[in-house]
Amino acid sequence: MDIIETINIINETYESIYDDFKSDYMYSSAELTFTNGFCFEFYNLLKRFFPKTELVMSDDRYHCAALIDGEVYDTTGLRDDSYRFHVATGCDMEYIFKYYGFFSGGLKETLIKEVTKNVFNNKKIYAKTLTKRV
Repeated sequence: MDIIETINIINETYESIYDDFKSDYMYSSAELTFTNGFCFEFYNLLKRFFPKTELVMSDDRYHCAALIDGEVYDTTGLRDDSYRFHVATGCDMEYIFKYYGFFSGGLKETLIKEVTKNVFNNKKIYAKTLTKRV
C-alpha cells in the first residue's frame, strides 16, 4: 500500500463527507483541518493502514505526525522538516489529549468506515495467490 496514495484518499474522503458533519471548529479542507488541531486524528487514520507507525510530535508541540519507515508524514504528505519532530512521550500524549481536537462519534465512525472502504477499493494487488496443485 502506498503511503501518499493513502494520505490522498484520507483527505479526499474527509472532504467528501464534510457537508454531513460540518461545524464551527472544522474546515472543509482536509489539509486545514488536519493541520489545525486534528492532526492526531489523521495520525490514527494512517496507523490503521500502517500498524508500525509511530507518533511524532513537533518540538514546539503545535503539530503531530506519523513516522513510517523512518520518514515523517502528515496530511500534506512527506515532511521535509522531520528533524523538528521527536517520538511522542507520555507528556506529549497528555498535551495532545488536553489541547488537540477530536472528532465527534458520528464523524469519526463514518470517516473510518469510508476511508477504509476507499483505501481497500484502491489497493493495488502486486502478487496473486498461487493455486495449490492436487
